[in-house]
Parts: sequence; structure tokens; C-alpha cells
Amino acid sequence: MTRFAFHEVSPKLFQAQFDLATKLGENPLIAPVLRDLIECRVSQINGCAYCVRMHSDSFAKHGGDPVKLAMLPVWQSAEGFSAAERAALAWAECLTRAECQVTISKCHRVLLDHFEEAEISELTCVIATMNAWNRLGIAQHEFA
Repeated sequence: MTRFAFHEVSPKLFQAQFDLATKLGENPLIAPVLRDLIECRVSQINGCAYCVRMHSDSFAKHGGDPVKLAMLPVWQSAEGFSAAERAALAWAECLTRAECQVTISKCHRVLLDHFEEAEISELTCVIATMNAWNRLGIAQHEFA
């Protein structure tokens, strides 16, 4: 059941959100498989089943390891994630949960060991955009 159809009720706002997501996909600094992993994790945290499915499918399409995807909810204690992936996942979780600034600063310092400033900026936009899509999706759909 749908509460409202964002794309129909606010087509210009929907198009702006869609354009931002599209722009992030053009000449990405962040590899598509890492982007999918991050978008999937953010969607898991936010409880957006539609986006988890969509980004899981995209992860597989981009050649992502299915075991890694299965272990994503427990990535902190799972083997198989690179140091860069762990840094990106920690950053995604910090920003999605809007934890305290001290925690965010610690996560950012770890990112600097693996990513250039422009990559961190893009990664941050990917996370913010995914959070926006999740909230729009959750707001629109009633699952009761």
C-alpha cells in the first residue's frame, strides 16, 4: 500500500533527487561494487527493503562476492572485507546513524588512509543520497 507517490506529487523534487543519483554514477571515483555495498548497508540500517534488494542485485551485477553481501550485516566481525571497505562502511554507518562528532571524526581519520579527499566527498554524497532515497521510500510505502 502506498501513502503517496512522491514522483507524481512532487515531480520536480523527484527529478532533482534522481539527477543527483545519476550524477554520482557518471565517472565515479568510487568503484560501483563498493558503492553498491555502501548503499546496501545504508538501506539495511534504515530498514528499506526495496533499496536493499535493488542494491544487492546491482552488487551481484557488478561482480560483487555473494559471501561478502551475506556477511554485510556483520561486516565488523567478518573476514573478507578490505581495510578500505571497512573504512567506507564505518563512515556510512556513522553518517547514517548521525553519531557524535567524535566518532565521526575518528571514522574520517581512518578514511584518510584509504581515500583521497575527492573520493571521501563522493562517498559522503553517495551515503547522503542513499539515506534520502531510503527515507522517501519508507515515507511513501505502508507495509502493515
